[in-house]
Amino acid sequence: MKKLITLCFFAFALLFSTQGLDAQNIKDINAFASEQAKEVRKAIKIDNNQLEEVYQAYKEYQTSYVQFGDDLDGNQKQIEKINMILDTKLKSILNEEQFDKYLLIFRAE
Repeated sequence: MKKLITLCFFAFALLFSTQGLDAQNIKDINAFASEQAKEVRKAIKIDNNQLEEVYQAYKEYQTSYVQFGDDLDGNQKQIEKINMILDTKLKSILNEEQFDKYLLIFRAE
């Protein structure tokens, strides 16, 4: 129940945050989120519920990136903040072993 409420909250927040985005950006964001979620699933072996939550987390992550646009160039603090938010969400979705594997594979770069 708690996860459902959280998911609804994030969906509601996305409705407000995507108002300034055009259709092409939304399509690109969805494609990026889907691709990233599939990569995480392949590398970490997550179930369907986790896959959907990872997809939503990456969707929010990419939406933040797109909204900042060119403002992110040279603004390392903002990039780190966006990455930290993603990692925090993924940590709540994945179990400890899965999250450690995620950090090794996707954040070691």
